[in-house]
Amino acid sequence: MSYSYQAILYSHILAGAIALILFWVPVTAKKGALNHRKFGAHYRHAMQWTIYSGVMLAGVWLFAPVAVNPNLADNPAAVANLQRFAIFLLHLAVQMYASVMMGQWALDAKQSRLSLRRVSRIAPAVLLTATSLFIGVIGIMHQHILMLVFAPLGLTLSVSQLRFIFAKQVAPKAWLIEHLGGYIGSGIAAYTAFAAFGGRTLFSDIGAWQYAFWVLPGLIGGIAISRLSRQYRTSTSNNTRQA
Repeated sequence: MSYSYQAILYSHILAGAIALILFWVPVTAKKGALNHRKFGAHYRHAMQWTIYSGVMLAGVWLFAPVAVNPNLADNPAAVANLQRFAIFLLHLAVQMYASVMMGQWALDAKQSRLSLRRVSRIAPAVLLTATSLFIGVIGIMHQHILMLVFAPLGLTLSVSQLRFIFAKQVAPKAWLIEHLGGYIGSGIAAYTAFAAFGGRTLFSDIGAWQYAFWVLPGLIGGIAISRLSRQYRTSTSNNTRQA
């Protein structure tokens, strides 16, 4: 295993651990307060390096698995499993990037969504659509539980983002829902990646129950985003009626 690979791996683990901790500060801090903004930026930066380094690692596992683990040379089935796992992690990286960056872009744009209609800001959602469909097919072919769960989640997220970008009209607080939902969504993917990567060792003795730890972040986060969306939509509707 090369020193450069080890450096990327350890920096990925460190950045990921920092992001998982920082995630809770802006989530629990008062919206708009200094801690919310400051630690939100720190979380975004840690998440970005986690994503970039994760893509590099998954790329190595996908295209040169034997180079980092020579023991796989005589085990094609293990190589195929590692490559499918790498594809899943690449999808999670796309989902994390699309989520955290749309969360920031929505905050920057607020009521004016014209800036979101640039190719560079549409591309992550389009790419997420493609990776969601791709892992969905692989998940069906190989009965890969994580892919079967996260394909529709990713597709739902990408469609929601594209709808927010191109809709003629959105609710007054839609940008806030997109901002908070994007950051929460990136945290969902980060905790899922941790459970899927580290959890394979931590939870390997509990058999099929380990899948619960992989799926729970997505289910809990999805419920949180749904409740948050309803809360702000209800608040907006009440304010409109009162006006």
